[in-house]
Amino acid sequence: MAKESYNDLIFELGDLARERLAEKPNCPRSMDRVFKAEDVVLAQRDELKALEEELNAEDASYQDFLDAQEAERGEQKEIVKKWRAAVAGIEVRSRDLRKKISSAKATLRYERVNQKRAEERHKDLELRESHEVQKVNMSRELIKKTRLQLMRKQRNIEDMELEFETLLTPRPGQPGAQGILAHKRLLEMEDEAETRKAEHDERMEAFDKQVAAKEEEVQAAEDYLDQAVFLLGEEVYGARINDPMLAPLYLRLDKAS
Repeated sequence: MAKESYNDLIFELGDLARERLAEKPNCPRSMDRVFKAEDVVLAQRDELKALEEELNAEDASYQDFLDAQEAERGEQKEIVKKWRAAVAGIEVRSRDLRKKISSAKATLRYERVNQKRAEERHKDLELRESHEVQKVNMSRELIKKTRLQLMRKQRNIEDMELEFETLLTPRPGQPGAQGILAHKRLLEMEDEAETRKAEHDERMEAFDKQVAAKEEEVQAAEDYLDQAVFLLGEEVYGARINDPMLAPLYLRLDKAS
């Protein structure tokens, strides 16, 4: 019959000693290390649980949004269907305009990120190469130029949004106004869905990274606790503390490989 593993038995002894000796006076000195390691493990697990709850809450919130949109979309489509003739005349133009606005906004967001990076590089240039006056001035002028371009693009978007709003705002007493407003709402809902999905994906990605990092911290804390329990087992075995439940393990350890 193969001999029992010394390491496994020491760990078992430490685990049992934690249970048997924790409340007794003059408990082993290494017991305090176990207590502290346990506190860290519990704290890390609580933090992991809180992150998982936040992740689940975000997921549930997004699903609620999708369900609400689905319900409203059905209602608005019924209204559009009822007033189909009034909507038909503006449908193609409004959808094309909405796509242009959405594309322009996406481009502007991207270019604003690049602008911010360029401004940061310019600040760094002013610090590092202030003696290169011409180089710094050229960089400054380029920053001003691109900033003005972004402002113009923002105004163009605002003009398109005004055109979109005017196109989908019925005149007082206009026949089929309900259908036009329902069509407008459906387009707004498409924008809302795109924005909410992007936000949701970004949040879920951030949560996934946080959870993965926290899981590593939990594992590290649990590994340290295992080491603390092992060291407690070695101390208890070395001292052969008198306890009827621990004594059999001493004998097994004496014979272990």
